[in-house]
Amino acid sequence: MIFLKKTKWVFFLLTLLSGLLLSSCASKPQQELRISSLLWPGYEPLVLAEKLGYFQEAPIKILDYLSNTDAIAAFKNHSLEAGAFTLDETLQLLADGVDVQIVLVMDTSDGGDVILANPDIQSISDLKGRPVAVESSAVGAYVLQRALELNGLTLNDIDVISTHAMEQQQAFKNGEVVAAVTFDPYRTELIQAGKQPIFTSKSIPNEIIDVLVVRTDVVQNNPKVIRQLVKGWFKALAFQKANPKKAAEYALPRYKVSTEEYLKSLSGLKFTSLAENKVLLNSSKSPLYELEPKLKKTLFSLGLVNPAEHDALLLSQHLNGRFLPNE
Repeated sequence: MIFLKKTKWVFFLLTLLSGLLLSSCASKPQQELRISSLLWPGYEPLVLAEKLGYFQEAPIKILDYLSNTDAIAAFKNHSLEAGAFTLDETLQLLADGVDVQIVLVMDTSDGGDVILANPDIQSISDLKGRPVAVESSAVGAYVLQRALELNGLTLNDIDVISTHAMEQQQAFKNGEVVAAVTFDPYRTELIQAGKQPIFTSKSIPNEIIDVLVVRTDVVQNNPKVIRQLVKGWFKALAFQKANPKKAAEYALPRYKVSTEEYLKSLSGLKFTSLAENKVLLNSSKSPLYELEPKLKKTLFSLGLVNPAEHDALLLSQHLNGRFLPNE
């Protein structure tokens, strides 16, 4: 009889302990998802989704960086779980051994990335022997390399001045550079200051692609949060399309430009639809596989990937369309 009572008591304690453990697991908070962004209209729906509450109280935090050079460094230092980067920047991360999944193709630059110059500079050829400002570890370096290549020049033909985008206007004023590789809102500021475009991403169509990447371990451990993130992006994109001026109002305090100027900046990019995402993130036959060698050729010439990565297919196993909404 005493043995039975002890057995029942032990069973009760085990049941209680099991219940507490299950309760603890169920109430375990989801990992916070810190996502890098910067002042670029192509990334703005991320910020808009956060402001409109489209992430459904998921632990998602959008962090503004002054440049993608800084964001890439933060990503490598594990200060971020996710980030908005160009595809060539993502290839650099993969080449450096950073394991990420591309869960969303955000947009394609269609004139939004530009090389602006002083009025006396009429063409890329006029840059020979002259100082040019560029953010040398980010997409600007790619744009500059492609512009030179298409005009029969190399980086050795110009004086490369490594400069963050927000510092370019002062570099012009100080006479330190005659041209700069830039993007909005800095593009608008420099054009207002009298600079003129001599090259735009329209000349390299479908090469500058913005993607959203998440660390592979975070994807595996937090699928619900990733799904809410991607769904929120498309809801914000739909809101922006239906209410362009209202969406612009959320962005203007950060961009410090007029509504008209902000809306005009959107014309320099093409947002990627859900249907297009399903094609691009198809891990077995994505068109991005065909683009990769061209991107890596330029990155290799810039010294941003080594010969081994130049030959390997880096995007393989890193395209992940399973978080895209069904509709």
